[in-house]
Amino acid sequence: MKIEKIFQKIKRYTDSSIQTRMIKNFGLIMAVTIAVLEIMIISVIYNYYYGGVEQILKDRVTLTAEFLNKSSNYSSSYDKARTLLGMSMSSFENKFLVQFIDSDKKLIIDSNGFSDNIEVNTPDVEAAFQKKIFLYRGVSSSTGEKILAASRPLIRYNTTDGVIRFVVSLEKVDMEIKNFVIASIVLCMIIVGFFLFTSSLISTSIVEPIKKLNSTAKEFAKGNFNASAEKTYNDEIGQLVDTINFMANEIKNTEKLKVEFVSSISHELRTPLTSIKGWSETLQMSEGYMKDSDVATGLNIISAEAERLSIMVEELLDFSRFQSNSMKVIKKPVNIKDVIFQVYRQFSNKRANISLKCDLKGEDTIINADENRLKQIYINLVTNSIKFTKEGGEIELIAIGYEDKIVTVVKDNGIGIKAENLPHITEKFYKGTSTMPGNGLGLSIVDELVKLQDGVMTIESEYEVGTKITIVFPAFKEEVLENDEILEDINGEL
Repeated sequence: MKIEKIFQKIKRYTDSSIQTRMIKNFGLIMAVTIAVLEIMIISVIYNYYYGGVEQILKDRVTLTAEFLNKSSNYSSSYDKARTLLGMSMSSFENKFLVQFIDSDKKLIIDSNGFSDNIEVNTPDVEAAFQKKIFLYRGVSSSTGEKILAASRPLIRYNTTDGVIRFVVSLEKVDMEIKNFVIASIVLCMIIVGFFLFTSSLISTSIVEPIKKLNSTAKEFAKGNFNASAEKTYNDEIGQLVDTINFMANEIKNTEKLKVEFVSSISHELRTPLTSIKGWSETLQMSEGYMKDSDVATGLNIISAEAERLSIMVEELLDFSRFQSNSMKVIKKPVNIKDVIFQVYRQFSNKRANISLKCDLKGEDTIINADENRLKQIYINLVTNSIKFTKEGGEIELIAIGYEDKIVTVVKDNGIGIKAENLPHITEKFYKGTSTMPGNGLGLSIVDELVKLQDGVMTIESEYEVGTKITIVFPAFKEEVLENDEILEDINGEL
């Protein structure tokens, strides 16, 4: 079954490959053309060889018959045969078998000296008795060879007294034709092979730039607009390369403007939001304002919304930092259990109707990471879990230390993620079908932060069942600390 699948994949690739289709189509056209030419050439050669033999045979038998018929000194065809065999057989050079047949259609004698007195009823002999010439092509009854025969009448006193018959073997002719056919087929195969080779080179020169262009387009699709398509030829493909490179530069410039705009707006929003939040908290602490229930409710709403907007602004700032490659992390040995426990304490009393549990296992849970960014990761994940978990639900924080890695898990029994949304959940600004508030950057930023800490994040979720997010970090090694300390000492001295 595996072999069949491999062949199916190869077939799919070859069927979909432009280069393969070009070679296949050109090869088919070339093969058909050469096959037609080969058939025509073989037909011409066949007619040439057989036509030549037939003409020579007709000429020889006619000349010999005329010579014998002009001689009237012979009493019978038998005398003519004896005379001819005695005087002229050397001129035939064993190329022909000459037979003399009497008026009863029986063989008198042939050039080999045989006189079997057998009856000869071939069409050429029948035609000769009717004073016509007919070329007979058949198989010799004595040797089994393919033969060509021609007969002419022997006339005595205006009466057909017998027939002279010339027979030639076609074995040598067929061998010559066969050798020519084999040579021509080999030559045609060489020509087809050369054509396929040159077609492969030509198609490669066309397809390779397309493959490179396809690879560059995939890089663009991943968001890497610094990639550039290589221009090989100044043809239509070269013009396409120029167009795609121009498009990529325009998109890159647009992305740059977008990032700068987001960063600028986020910075501008940060200050007034801080002021709004600060004043709302100040007013909340004032007894005069808090006595009025409507005012107190309004201040609580203002404070909560200001907090939500502040988080969104920070996410936008982080997004702009990632886009401009200016996000910095300061790594140092951090006990991830301490970080997770702090996050647990921070959220443990935030929503009384949702159970938050913390399970920390293993003693050695030190990783090399940025503590603030690490805390940001788990705050974001717990915030998401709270947002999408219904009342009475449960959220669990887990950390397990192994010898070479630290595994952390944030799982809940919330509404989960639909299967069609799961592959895209870490994409920037992706919200899927969710109607919950947010900008779709949270998990995207978390994923980037995890990668900056040399970690790997995987998301498992089932709709209406819950979500499990696992993050694996490499365990911290002591020699890493020593190297870092050496570098710090060197930097200090410099």
